Amino acid sequence: MQRLSLSVDRSVSPTSYRHDACACGECDLLIPATELAEGESLACSRCGHLQSRHLPHSRVRPLAFGLATLVMFVLCNSFTFMAFSSHGLGREMTFLQTITTLVDAGYLFLAVVLSVTLIGFPLVYIGSVMLVVWRLDKSLHPHAMRSLGRLLCRIRPWLMVDVFLIGVLISLVKLMGMADVSMGLGFWAFVGYSIMLVLTISSLDTHWLWQQLFGHVEVALPEQGAVTAREAGLVGCHICGALNQEGENRCQRCGDHLHSRKPGGLQRTLALLITSAILYIPANIYPIMDTVFLGDDSPSTILGGVVLLWALGSYPIAAVIFIASVMVPLAKLIALFWLCWQVGAGKAHSPLAKLKLYRLTEFVGRWSMIDVFVVAILAGLIRLDNLMTIYPGPAAVSFAGVVIITMVAAMTFDPRLIWDLQEGEQKLE
Repeated sequence: MQRLSLSVDRSVSPTSYRHDACACGECDLLIPATELAEGESLACSRCGHLQSRHLPHSRVRPLAFGLATLVMFVLCNSFTFMAFSSHGLGREMTFLQTITTLVDAGYLFLAVVLSVTLIGFPLVYIGSVMLVVWRLDKSLHPHAMRSLGRLLCRIRPWLMVDVFLIGVLISLVKLMGMADVSMGLGFWAFVGYSIMLVLTISSLDTHWLWQQLFGHVEVALPEQGAVTAREAGLVGCHICGALNQEGENRCQRCGDHLHSRKPGGLQRTLALLITSAILYIPANIYPIMDTVFLGDDSPSTILGGVVLLWALGSYPIAAVIFIASVMVPLAKLIALFWLCWQVGAGKAHSPLAKLKLYRLTEFVGRWSMIDVFVVAILAGLIRLDNLMTIYPGPAAVSFAGVVIITMVAAMTFDPRLIWDLQEGEQKLE
């Protein structure tokens, strides 16, 4: 079997670079090598999936934004995040206390979720970006570089700092009707932390990074006949985008495991969806938080919180909570079940419309975590001895499980299966 050649050439023009031939990760279409000028992007001609962007100042911007992110993170943990006062009693909360309060209350699963998505993964991502980009022209063990590069690609969907910020704003609206609330310097530093993290992510193109680290993968595409990588006997790496010969176990550029289609087929996705559907029931039946006021315990479900916000006149916030916490998880479950049924039943019509539905479900899934973050903020802040205290309810754990498992289910679904059906029908014709 002939291996593809890997040529390392880091003498790339600052105003242009050649993007290697690749296979679209969403429809498997072969895309020839393309020269990209600064500011240009490359998208699949069949499904429109973005393959790469040649961003200006590709090396300086990630380092600058990454450093600013770390500075903002230190500042948001050095000052008061929020302050709450009612009937002469008050409490101040730091950012880290939203997590430590959950630990004290025995909700270790929720504490781990917040720790990982708000602190652990973001700091690992920023540190890895800065180290890899800084060492582009210097010697670093190739196995370490490959491990860091793969880590960057895998943890990116789990960075939820921006979602938490929206949860803080919703919590602020809820608290305004109960007592006086003030935002400390830590909150404004957290806003900067969120913005800088988003800018760091958007300033780095991973395909460009892999080519800078380990050079080009030279491959000759068939002049006619084969349209997809599978038809040409090639496999596109889902981490670095390099094309490899079918039958290779690992990508020759990034070292990740190769598979023409995601392993497990529809069975893995369906198993995760069924688990999410089961958890969705207690997530909406049981209280998501308990409010104790002067000894009176008032549990509140997700829908109960929406109704309360609506009654208080906070119509936009009630709508956001209802859509993000009720409609989006349910719609995502239905959409993924429908896509699995369409693929399993061999329905080949409208592949692009199905792909757009899949992209939508994958994009909105993480925003359902807003309600969990709201509960964590309220539980961390409102602890006024015997006057008023808020505790997370059992539904918070179930709902966090629904969000996480549906996100994993969307990741395990392979959208290329949608296009395989259409190609099969075309061959029969």
